[in-house]
Amino acid sequence: MLRDPERAQIARLWARKLQQDERKLPIAERHRNLEPASAEFISALAAGIGAKRLLEIGGSSGISTIALAAAARETGGRLTSIEIERERQTEARETLRRLELDRHVEFILGDAAEVLPGRVEPFEFVLIDCEKDDYIRFFEMIPGAPDTVVVADNIVSHQLADYVAHVRSRGGLESVTLPIGKGLEVTRMR
Repeated sequence: MLRDPERAQIARLWARKLQQDERKLPIAERHRNLEPASAEFISALAAGIGAKRLLEIGGSSGISTIALAAAARETGGRLTSIEIERERQTEARETLRRLELDRHVEFILGDAAEVLPGRVEPFEFVLIDCEKDDYIRFFEMIPGAPDTVVVADNIVSHQLADYVAHVRSRGGLESVTLPIGKGLEVTRMR
């Protein structure tokens, strides 16, 4: 779970994100990070279920990567982090190296739509935090198994009712929206 140095880096990244929002930078120039409360939650949840194979789709500059790498450290697992923006992933790599969490992460620079079809071994914990139009498509590409937990961010802030309806309409799943951060949809495959 998260330690003080990791929380300090999360706070630094979050403060910068808020400054970017204040300056009203174009969306493409803003770092889109998971909120600190959501980072605490996903770290605790992933570690609590003992997830050894973790995946994040959209790591941005590293808040969620820190949280999930910390969980992987606790479980003896490994996080696969997919990010399409080189500059953001470079920053995440450096931050995780300084925190000595990089050994728990496989960084993949690329489009998840091209990376996921090559993955067959199921993940036990997945975070989806990327372009909102891709949530359903990427959810369907996740190699999952019974008890895989998938957390999707921005459910409330971006009114992602279509994603929620999609996962809840599928058989063999349990799903709930939690009012943490900008809203998390937590789905467990059965």
